[in-house]
Amino acid sequence: MPTTSRLSRALRHSGLTLRTRAGLLRLEVARRVMPREAYALPLGSVTAYLSHDDYEIDWASWTFVAIDEAYAGNYSGAVVVDIGAHKGYYGAYALAHGARAVISYEPESANSALLERAAALRDRPGDWHTRRCAVGPAAGEADLHVMGASWGHALSPPEKFARHEVGLERVRVEALADVLAEATGLASGARVIVKVNIEGEECPTVLGTPPSAWDGIDELYVETHPWATCDADDLTRYLGAAGLVRRESAHPAVLRMARGANAPA
Repeated sequence: MPTTSRLSRALRHSGLTLRTRAGLLRLEVARRVMPREAYALPLGSVTAYLSHDDYEIDWASWTFVAIDEAYAGNYSGAVVVDIGAHKGYYGAYALAHGARAVISYEPESANSALLERAAALRDRPGDWHTRRCAVGPAAGEADLHVMGASWGHALSPPEKFARHEVGLERVRVEALADVLAEATGLASGARVIVKVNIEGEECPTVLGTPPSAWDGIDELYVETHPWATCDADDLTRYLGAAGLVRRESAHPAVLRMARGANAPA
């Protein structure tokens, strides 16, 4: 559960609406008085879910997006690609901040179920698309290593993760180049923003995708992981060939890049 100071910080956050702050308080009461499988939490006009069994992890994931604002930027009118969507907290954030549409990719079944549930609540049909699959350098199928907590699931986790592993799920994998092409086709001239958080798989996935595949992408956020086979500098150099320039990020673990000289600082 969140500490009192962490909850207090969330309740004081100027970027949260009164509806979201009231939702946080209702959620804390509900968990103690009437526990259930999952709890709805509004973020602006969008709703996402935190699970009871993984509440601590889900709370940390939600606050990373909504309170720490690790992916802060201008989403107004943009088409957003959310790769490694977890339960949809980033997708909810993007929509609440003006995104025209979000396409969320999440392979793990429990996370996907609550992601799809959140998307189904939208009163604007078609603005939140969900894909129950992983994203990699090439299309196909793969074994997803499922961890005991709701994050850390990965196609190729480090050996030290083995003690946390609870099973395998056979999942579909979409090629990143195809994912980017779908988004640019849907955008019809709108800005396209991509977020990647795939538990260390960012290196083979991004570096294994031709730079030309990024031609229609205006902004990119990549959460980097210490066990990955490359670092933010490696990704920056590679994506520079696609015309993307590194920009100041709101969080040290998130690489932020944008297109060209007119990219946001």
